[in-house]
Amino acid sequence: MTIEGRYLDEILRKLYRELSKSTDTFEASKGKGQDLLGQKVVLKDPRARISATATRGMLISALAEFCWYMSGSADLDFIRFYLKDYPPKEATGSLREAYGPRLKGTGEFGYDIDQISRVIEKLRKKPDTRRAAITLLESSDLEPSQKEAPCTVGLQFIRRRERLHLVAMMRSNDAYLGFPHDVFCFTMIQELVARSLGIKVGDYHHFATSLHLYESDQDSVAAYLGEGFQNPVFAMPKMPSGCQMDNLGAFLEVERAIRKGDITNADQISLPQYWRDLSLVLLRCADSRYKRGTKVREENFDQISNQFYKNFFIKRPKVLPSGETQKLVQDNLDLGDEQVNAN
Repeated sequence: MTIEGRYLDEILRKLYRELSKSTDTFEASKGKGQDLLGQKVVLKDPRARISATATRGMLISALAEFCWYMSGSADLDFIRFYLKDYPPKEATGSLREAYGPRLKGTGEFGYDIDQISRVIEKLRKKPDTRRAAITLLESSDLEPSQKEAPCTVGLQFIRRRERLHLVAMMRSNDAYLGFPHDVFCFTMIQELVARSLGIKVGDYHHFATSLHLYESDQDSVAAYLGEGFQNPVFAMPKMPSGCQMDNLGAFLEVERAIRKGDITNADQISLPQYWRDLSLVLLRCADSRYKRGTKVREENFDQISNQFYKNFFIKRPKVLPSGETQKLVQDNLDLGDEQVNAN
């Protein structure tokens, strides 16, 4: 069965309900759980990549992981600035299984091919190619000496009818913690590649051999399902037209300065609006991490341009009270009237 939806929450609700009924169980090093085998998921609107709920709306952490990937970094201190418990818990320094060096070819751990640039070049030269693929899992990752291995086998980009579709192939996928971040990061890459090619974004296809839920996360899933159904009009602003790779590079430089504490004021950030807004989202996190105070944090964040982000943080979705199913339907997401025009 394919789980399909226009926005992430529609998919998550269907997915978690199917997982709760699964009779396929396993016991892994991270605990017991149940999974769906050979599960396919299709997100029809890849910009609707963020949950519009109080418990699953993870914009900062997902955006941080995207930055980590696209900077080509494997440094755990980088991602742990935003996600302090980023696994594996006992690891320090650079993470061999990190996606960044494999995607961007920084030379670390011997990865020297920028696979994203190669994908763009292949699709420019031959629009109908079926070789626009990125490999993230290698045979050496499966050696007994390796404690961890990338969960993503690969990404394949397919151009059809002037739309760019992306297919992600996973050997293993944590439905509660990993899946929402994977959808966010991979669809951001999909949109970046589409802009470089000057075509529209198509569907996002996600295929997992084992799409699973650990027993330890079942209560959290139940809490999420108890929030009620949210408004589907919750897509991120469109990335600007034209190739955005230079703007992305400038944005990543700003992110580094924010993380290192060199940028403390919104006036220090000079980027195109789309990328400046994303920088201000990260600055909001840094203002909290560095304990600069509520006044500084809100003054910086007040400079954000797109109402989508202001509403995401200032008018957070509310957890609806428990009750009968029909009473859990929230027709209008508490994100302000401006959200209707944010797309």
